[in-house]
Amino acid sequence: MSYDKVEIGKRIAALRNANGLSQENLAELLDCSVKHISHAERGLTYLSVEKYLFLSRYFDCSLDYMLQGIDRSGIEAYFPTRMIEILQGRDEHEKELLLSYLAMYSRIREDKPGGS
Repeated sequence: MSYDKVEIGKRIAALRNANGLSQENLAELLDCSVKHISHAERGLTYLSVEKYLFLSRYFDCSLDYMLQGIDRSGIEAYFPTRMIEILQGRDEHEKELLLSYLAMYSRIREDKPGGS
C-alpha cells in the first residue's frame, strides 16, 4: 500500500494551521528541522512513524485521517470496523452475541476497583 506524500503533507499543514502553529513550532515539538517539516508538508518526504503517532495524539485525529484522509468520526472512531459491520448487518444472532459481550465487559468494568 502506498500513501500520497503530497496529500499527507497538505493534511499536516492544515492541522498545524488550524492549531495556530508555525512550521518552527511544529519542528520544535517533533524535535526536527524546519526544513524537514517544510519538505513533509510539500510531499517531498515522509515523517517517521513515531512522529505521525505524536501528531495524531497532539492534533487529536486518527492515523487513518492523517495518512489516508479517512475521517472516522463518532462511533467509527472508537469501535473496530468489524463491530460496526456486525451491528449494521442482518445477522441478529451475531448482533445479540456482540451486545452480550459488550454488556459483560461493562459489568466487569463496573466491578473493577476504580471503574466508572
